Amino acid sequence: MDHSQIAGSIALHSGQPLRVENGYGRRISVLEGHVWVTQDGDPRDIVLRAGDDFRFDRQAPALVSSLDGDARILPEEGLLPGA
Repeated sequence: MDHSQIAGSIALHSGQPLRVENGYGRRISVLEGHVWVTQDGDPRDIVLRAGDDFRFDRQAPALVSSLDGDARILPEEGLLPGA
């Protein structure tokens, strides 16, 4: 299924992480591919696949990266400026 036309979805490309400055309490959903989430000061490696979602649980900047190729996420409204 092609999720590229879902309003507000964002493509993540290999080697181009997305920085989230203030995600606390907000959620991302993975539509396609695999995604790695790392939050500053958090020792966990959070790996998500299509169909998974994650609610940011730290008041710290985070990186969201694709794993093994491209991915597509749907951030909760207000998570990213301009998204």
